[in-house]
Amino acid sequence: MTQACTRPGCDGEIEDDGFCDTCGRAPEAGGMAEAMAGAPASGPATAAGGPPTPAGGPPTAAGSGPATAGGPATAGGPATAGGPATAAGGGPATAAGSGPSTSGTGSGSTPSGRSASARTASGRTRSGSTRRRIGAGLVEIAPEPAADPADAVMAEAVVPESSRYCSHCDAPVGRGRDDRPGRTEGFCPQCGTRFSFTPSLGAGDLVAGQYEILGALAHGGLGWVYLARDRKVRDRWVVLKGLLNTGDAAALAAADAEQSFLAQLVHPRIVRIYNVVSGEDGATYIVMEYLGGRSLKAMRDPREPMPPEHALAYVLEVLPALSHMHERGLLYCDFKPDNVVQTGTEVTLIDLGAVRRIDDPGGDVWGTVGYQAPEISPDGVGPSVASDVYTVGRTLAVLVATFDFHRSMRERLPDPHDAPALAHEPLRRLLARATHRDPAHRFVSIDEMADQMIGVLRRLTAHAATPPPRLSTMFAAPPAAVGIDAPPTPAELAAAMPAPLPDPEDPATPELVAAAAQGPRAVLAAVSAADAPDTDQARLSAVTAHLDAGELDAAGRALDAHALPGEWTWTWLRARHAAATGDADTAAQLVDEVADALPGELAPEFALAALGEHRAARDGGPAGPLVADRFADIWRTDRTWTGAAFALARLRAAADDRPGAVAVLDEVPGSSVHAADARVAAVRVLLESRSDGVLSRSTVMEAGARTEAVDLDALRAAELQTEVLEAARGLDAADAPAEGTLFDCPLDDRGLGLGIEERYRLRARFAATLPDRFALVDAANDARPWTAR
Repeated sequence: MTQACTRPGCDGEIEDDGFCDTCGRAPEAGGMAEAMAGAPASGPATAAGGPPTPAGGPPTAAGSGPATAGGPATAGGPATAGGPATAAGGGPATAAGSGPSTSGTGSGSTPSGRSASARTASGRTRSGSTRRRIGAGLVEIAPEPAADPADAVMAEAVVPESSRYCSHCDAPVGRGRDDRPGRTEGFCPQCGTRFSFTPSLGAGDLVAGQYEILGALAHGGLGWVYLARDRKVRDRWVVLKGLLNTGDAAALAAADAEQSFLAQLVHPRIVRIYNVVSGEDGATYIVMEYLGGRSLKAMRDPREPMPPEHALAYVLEVLPALSHMHERGLLYCDFKPDNVVQTGTEVTLIDLGAVRRIDDPGGDVWGTVGYQAPEISPDGVGPSVASDVYTVGRTLAVLVATFDFHRSMRERLPDPHDAPALAHEPLRRLLARATHRDPAHRFVSIDEMADQMIGVLRRLTAHAATPPPRLSTMFAAPPAAVGIDAPPTPAELAAAMPAPLPDPEDPATPELVAAAAQGPRAVLAAVSAADAPDTDQARLSAVTAHLDAGELDAAGRALDAHALPGEWTWTWLRARHAAATGDADTAAQLVDEVADALPGELAPEFALAALGEHRAARDGGPAGPLVADRFADIWRTDRTWTGAAFALARLRAAADDRPGAVAVLDEVPGSSVHAADARVAAVRVLLESRSDGVLSRSTVMEAGARTEAVDLDALRAAELQTEVLEAARGLDAADAPAEGTLFDCPLDDRGLGLGIEERYRLRARFAATLPDRFALVDAANDARPWTAR
């Protein structure tokens, strides 16, 4: 049964895609939200090395002048310029830094007054009615309603005069004087190059006999972007992206590249290309899917940064698309908030105008100032996987912090006191590594960065709810037992520090894994065999085996001979060696370097916290709040790190926060092998003297109830019951219990004394040595009521 269109004056019917077959709009009653079209440039777009742009400055090829693709962002906030997020079009294609600049672009307003920055230029019309969890399932998002395509069309297809520049020399063109508007077509007064900012297509035009133009969506780096209806495929909405200047070699080259790359890249997180067609004027148009949704730039309030957990989750959704490109030898080059769009509950990467091959030695490198890596310059090493990693890091920084990222801080991050989100240490470490000035110090791949982002996201979301456990991809299982009974010494910590997981690509790994199951001696025998391969994994395994065997001198010699500076695996083993030799300060410094490299891992965080607890005790003072915060962060994030719970309880008890200490011990899951230890520790925390040295009757009775609830063997039960009974017997007379029982012992002096005596005698039977047995018998005799006082 068909549904009639509810728009006034329209007698059409609603088709399967939700839009009217006559007016092309969605029904008013279920009207869709604003159309968001292809990501407008959020700031100055440049070819390689282009300098930052003064307000309103033109875009440039590398090294040739100020660059924008739709105008720069205002200082201290996100960019506001419109236009699709392709690289600035125009100007002959040249090697970085050697050729003339390309033209700047802009866009007009929509009928509702929204700028083109709130639209997408290419897209997938989808809607969603149910919420979905993204970012490894850690963050829930609401669906973004699909926009009514007709509402996205510009009311007047005009490029603002402030965004009109010559495609050859970057000189301002089309500017008005003496209250007269500037020309939209003409010739550059400086170099004579022809310019045109008039759309070549209008409503009703038919391109290639198939695509009926509804109107212009935006004006981007490579030309106008139009909304059209595909008359041959069920009247679906599509986007046509044309060229700014068909005589411009660089623009043509960029468009050809985009067509080629889009045809290769089929991925659920990448905008789809349907066709490449030519108009009657000979211009080439790329036909893409229409995405009705919002970009991350539009979601990011200019006055209020995006919550870090949302920023990480959204970016994580599209990182597989970047990884997909890298696997196929391609670089994206222009990752930024404008180019990530949510439609329904799907998140998609759009605009492949800056994509290039990894092995391409020359040509312009398109990107956006404020996001582009510093090595994208005339004298730099050029684009790489590391430069794409940099753009991801800058995108996250722009989403979570407000700072002048286009100009004064285009190559540095804000301080935590200026950007509260960066006070979260793991997030700050993540962004610092991703945007390191030296490409060699960044994440080696998008996949490695994504893995660490998940770890950081888990720690951020753990404040609301503890996420499910997650196996590390970098380290072996965590040391659950270390620090259970007391703060670990550096040597104890060194023995418990998990080993880095072996490299599966190393040829020596299979044999070394098999040898490790037999112990360190088997590993040392394997690596010293005559035919053993001399690989990095073999050397790492040898050092680990020496440490496991307690051969510290041999481990030290191997580290001096083979450790590679900057490799976190070697730094971790050096830290373990320093801790094993008792050098806690050096160990802490080295572990901190590993935490910088792996901000999403908990193993370095636990080692830093444990070393901090030890160093505070060594120096005769209490551990500072940073140490407690580290343990709390670990415990919130992963309940398999049981040692963090016991350490946090110790620190809270030392700070006289006994309810807090008991609470964290109660959080140890019943399924843990240390659940009984945690319940016993909670009883002992209750029985420890308060700052005023006084225990209350209610506290002692709670300790008794907790003791009875713990499933312990006879000896441990007798030990704990002795402590509780002695605490009850030691209560002040005014607070002493007058009725009831404790472990079936009457709560008077005689009953408590007999109960204590009985438990000491039971413990004496389990004594390991005669002196211990005699001491326990003496304690039992002292506890007898007739000799106790």
